[in-house]
Formats: sequence, structure tokens, C-alpha cells
Amino acid sequence: MTTQPSAAASQPEPASPFQGLIDVFINPGKLFTGLAGMPKWGWAVPMVVGIIVTVTIQYLLHPFQGRAVLGMITDDMSPQMAQALRDSASKPPGVGLVWGAIFYPIALLIGAGVMTGLAAMLTAKAKFGQFFSGLMFAKLVVLPATILTYVIVSLRGVEQVNSMMDLIWTVGPAMFVSSNKMLFNILSQFHLFEVWYFVLLVILVQKVTGAKRGASITVAAIYWVLGAAIQIGMLAMTGLK
Repeated sequence: MTTQPSAAASQPEPASPFQGLIDVFINPGKLFTGLAGMPKWGWAVPMVVGIIVTVTIQYLLHPFQGRAVLGMITDDMSPQMAQALRDSASKPPGVGLVWGAIFYPIALLIGAGVMTGLAAMLTAKAKFGQFFSGLMFAKLVVLPATILTYVIVSLRGVEQVNSMMDLIWTVGPAMFVSSNKMLFNILSQFHLFEVWYFVLLVILVQKVTGAKRGASITVAAIYWVLGAAIQIGMLAMTGLK
């Protein structure tokens, strides 16, 4: 007599929030497949890790950022604007660190809403909770880039920082741009860790919605381009324009 497989046996293994911190780097397919069964609080684990790393690097880079702000002062700048930049460069990092900690989850919350909408339009399946958790984990793969940035910048020394360009280190085409700030800003969005992040976005859409690769790539590409455009705009406001 043929035995039918049980419904429970066909269900993917629920993802572990703590194991997910490792799986997102070495086995993202397994992680994203098990998001549906992960505990409701699971997204908080990668969020806490992301906030701690981001805020710590932001704190360590504060002296270098102050030096970069001073480098924005030019001879033809009004005295009022120059003084405003000096005041900004001398401010303690407290407010910026709090804002960084708040902005991190809010940005991914909005991102999950955008991805859910895109998935609903292009795959007819929308699962906000799984996308939110998946983005929290996927974002972890770009954190090594921020850590490497601090290591490189600190090894160069604060006296070598003359503009915001000196605070951005990437393994990508921006490495070959030395003077054009806007071009550097745009190309800095294309680097090794962002490529890795994009691949994870494609896998996330595939595993959560069951969509084919083409539709998954389209959703991930639109989402990534929107995020890159926002990042370029934010960097432009800091002087990279």
C-alpha cells in the first residue's frame, strides 16, 4: 500500500532568528524559505545586530566626518554658511547616533512596504511580514562594507580626510574616480557587497512568493534602483554633487 506524505512533512523547516545571522551569509535560500515559520519576533534579532554595528561605526567615524565637513568650506562661501559648517563639524555625535538607530528599522519598514507592493503587482503575491524579516537579514551582508570603510579610513588617518569622498571606500568602479563627486556618488552604489545584497533580494522574492526568476529579478531590480536613488540623493546633500 502506498503511503501518502503527511502535510507536516512538506512544510519547510522554520527559520531560527539566531541561526539566520549565519545562514544569510552561507545558506540564504534555507533562511528565506523558512521565514513563514519563524517566530513573530524573529526580525528583531537582525535589527538589533544591524543597529549596533551601524551606530558603532557611525560613532567611530564621527571625527573623520567632522573633518570632511570642514573640507566643504570654500573661499567663495558666505561667512554665515562657513560658520554653520564649522558648528556642524564640532557637534557631538549624540543626536546623529540616535537618529541612526531610529532610521535603520524605519527605512527597512518602508522598504518592506515597497517590496510588498512591487511583489503584489508583478507576482500577485504579497507577504509583508516575511519581506520585512527577510530584508532585516539581507541588509546584514552590507555591514562588512561599513566595517571595512572604517578600517581603511582609520588607517589613512584623519589628516587625510578632505571631503566626503574620503569617507566612502568601495570595492567597485568608484575606486577609479578621484575628482567628479556626482559620478563618484553614483558609482559608489555599485560595489561587491551591494551585488551580494541584490542577489539576496532576488532569492528573497523567489522564496517568499514562489515567483519565477525573471519576475523575482524585476521586483528586486526596481526595489534596488529606488533605494540607490534615495541613497544618491542623501549623499548629494552631504556634498557629493
